[in-house]
Amino acid sequence: MPPPKTRYEMEHNLYLALEDFKRKMESENEDLIQNALWATVRHLKEVKFTPNRRIDVATINEMMRLQSNMMEWMKYK
Repeated sequence: MPPPKTRYEMEHNLYLALEDFKRKMESENEDLIQNALWATVRHLKEVKFTPNRRIDVATINEMMRLQSNMMEWMKYK
């Protein structure tokens, strides 16, 4: 699957990853929660917002970007 071409697509992918993280945190599965904390939370902490509440794309590190894109690709499986 190709990478996102626009800022809108990149933000969309990141919000998919955020929703997935939230779903995992609300689950009763302790292993799933531990995995999400280990793999995602440290990268989410680095993501910042601009004053107009849009995501500052420059603060998204490579691991979060790859995970976000993967969430988009998984919609088609």
